[in-house]
Amino acid sequence: MLQVFRLRRFRLRRFTAAVMAPCVMSGAFVLTQGAPAWAATTSGCPHGATPTSAQLNATTGVTTKTINVSNISIISGPVPGLFQGAPYGAEAYFAYLNSKGGVHGRTIVMDSQDDGFSGTQNQADTAAAVTHSFALVGSFSLFDNFSCKVLADNPAMPDVSATLDPGTNSLPNVFSPQPIDQGGSMAGYLHLKKLYPKAIGHTASLVSNVETAIAQWHGQEAAMKHAGWKFGYVRYISPLESNFTADVLNMKKKGIEAVMLSAGTSGVYAALVKEMNQQNFHPKVVVSNGPIYDNSFVKSAGGTKNTSGIWLIQALSLYLGQDAKSTPSVKTFNTWMAKTHPGFKIDLFTVFGWASAQLFAQALQASGDHPTRGKVLAALKKINSFSASGLIAPANPAKKIPPNCVLFARITNGHFGRVKPTPTKGWDCSQPYYSIHGALPKVSP
Repeated sequence: MLQVFRLRRFRLRRFTAAVMAPCVMSGAFVLTQGAPAWAATTSGCPHGATPTSAQLNATTGVTTKTINVSNISIISGPVPGLFQGAPYGAEAYFAYLNSKGGVHGRTIVMDSQDDGFSGTQNQADTAAAVTHSFALVGSFSLFDNFSCKVLADNPAMPDVSATLDPGTNSLPNVFSPQPIDQGGSMAGYLHLKKLYPKAIGHTASLVSNVETAIAQWHGQEAAMKHAGWKFGYVRYISPLESNFTADVLNMKKKGIEAVMLSAGTSGVYAALVKEMNQQNFHPKVVVSNGPIYDNSFVKSAGGTKNTSGIWLIQALSLYLGQDAKSTPSVKTFNTWMAKTHPGFKIDLFTVFGWASAQLFAQALQASGDHPTRGKVLAALKKINSFSASGLIAPANPAKKIPPNCVLFARITNGHFGRVKPTPTKGWDCSQPYYSIHGALPKVSP
């Protein structure tokens, strides 16, 4: 019974991480000999063996007309369709690519697997993919750490996916369109400091009480304190909480003037904002780095009046459609999602699936007419700036450096829209990304 309880508790903690913000994608970090300071690893996963010549020259999944890849994501389980967006996004990009002739005359065929919210199934699916697919592309699961050893034992198998697991992220054959780390871009924190110099000295944050959220929060807190922010109220909360009356009253009592909506869910923060307005509590600045960017947030938070002026600062375009006129990749993304999966509600994981597929395709294109796994890995190791054509902020997949560029937006009349200092197209890249290891190298747009 104790073992069952522990397993259930573990799964709950991992499950709640699924609905975290885009920044909530990291666990414990340690330094590894020969790896950059920002490269994450865990003691439970080997760093990876040296690939053999046979492994590097493998053409598994390649035919004269097609290249077969696999996607392993959580589709069934406690919440059906949890990460359905990941394979859908990858499929949509490949459909777009194939409509233009594919890569060197070959179309990309993707095999989508559901790990069913199971680590052992994720591991089995990954082992099977090594034997019949050329690469893993666009996967998203809370249990990819179970497959870390499979990828380490098959070091020529490319995995181009956004991973939550630091150990998997550290492997030399794993490449993410937006690598994980603990921290944040200084651009947002310093700009708001300039606008609200006194308010940032009295900041509050409610943090989801799960491992990934807490780990990411520590990095974000370090970055914000480095920028001069001070916290007067921080509480770890259940991701299922909905009553924040006591929190709002405490914030008012403590003189809070800035509220962060960063290390939790859209639903939690909608309830908090609604309560803030019910209690006539109006801090000078309310800001989020991603969780609230959801078509349902404004309505759930009580409407236009309650949400007007809330800041959004994130390393993603306004991919739900607001940037479609200024950023062609947003229009392409939305168009092909509508073509391939009409009616599907686009989310963050859809973006990661699409971006991962584009990153893989770029490396495949560079590999020439006769691709091998080794050639694709070599090409991936040369991609030092990637933005999915502007859909996401530029990161460095090759060196596993997260984006330092951000986009500034605010809610006005119930709608998200870009605001200064972000240009109408592109990013603010004026400051570095600051992590628990210090400032990381900037990534060129």
